[in-house]
Amino acid sequence: MPPTQPWSPSPEAASWDYSGSGSGALEEELELCAPWELPYARVFVPTLYLAAFAVGLLGNGLVLRLLARRRGPRRLADTFVLHLAAADLGLVLTLPLWATAAAWGDRWPFGLALCKLSGFALTASRCAGALLLAGLAADRYLAVARPPGARPLRSPRCARTLCRGAWAAALPVGLHALVSRDLQPRPEGPGSLCGERPSDSLQALGLLLLLLTCALPLGATFFCYCRLARRLRGPRRLGRAPAAPLRIVCAVEGAFVGSWLPFSTLSVIRHLAHLGAVPLTCRLLWALRWGLTIATCLAFGHSCANPLIYLLLDRSFRVRAWRLVHRRSLASSSSGDPAGSWGRAHTESPAAAGPA
Repeated sequence: MPPTQPWSPSPEAASWDYSGSGSGALEEELELCAPWELPYARVFVPTLYLAAFAVGLLGNGLVLRLLARRRGPRRLADTFVLHLAAADLGLVLTLPLWATAAAWGDRWPFGLALCKLSGFALTASRCAGALLLAGLAADRYLAVARPPGARPLRSPRCARTLCRGAWAAALPVGLHALVSRDLQPRPEGPGSLCGERPSDSLQALGLLLLLLTCALPLGATFFCYCRLARRLRGPRRLGRAPAAPLRIVCAVEGAFVGSWLPFSTLSVIRHLAHLGAVPLTCRLLWALRWGLTIATCLAFGHSCANPLIYLLLDRSFRVRAWRLVHRRSLASSSSGDPAGSWGRAHTESPAAAGPA
């Protein structure tokens, strides 16, 4: 197929999986277009996945430990943060599988069950994260704007109900991955690929779910922050606003949008191309594949972003993390260690334990 000839997928063509790799007859189409491969993809993609796994496992585990065992009343935002860490951890646990498949040229050696479960965990985690961030944005707007009747909505019970609702909506979305995921033969050699079945109905359903679970929560988040920006317009309102929590929430929201929006946009184009709605030239087809590979690395890297944001911007989180690390170091060191005595005095000082 010449590089300038428009391409539209055949009914047998399979779609890319969420790791950004090609699969099935679509790979054969790509081989006919051009022999290009993303340079060093088998090296940098697994490396990025494993780095995100290491940082995300430690960081999200730390967030869960600190917030789940926190004494006293918990801030409403902490409820959303706790569930966000759980969603990110669900994605993090699948990264070694995707890293192995990427290092082996997209060959999936883990069987059908893990193929389906990995797709389920990835889809459900992404959906839950988007819905939880929308709830967090709404909570910040209500906290600053304080419209009439907002007090009952900002209760711990309401926050827990919203988080449970986000998971309840994410689980059925993840079931689509359980149905659509399958092992398919690799066109260029032995082994199998973990990808979606080449079905127009599944492609259309996947496109609909992607729009519902990405576009709608992001639209609600954008609406809340537009209203919040209007409320904060003016020096008096800005002076009363909790600047530090808003800065943290904006950073978390921005990291999610910057990480997942490129992947979601390219995934919409991929679904439309497989449905024949968007004909692609061979050059555009390869650009789409390269873009999905890079966008998937960015999306997977988001699983370790939130704990880093908390460490950088949330002073109270840094203090609690330091206390936890210091207690563990004291348990393995002698009680007469001068460094341990200094650390204990530092962490117990009122200035170090002030609110963010």
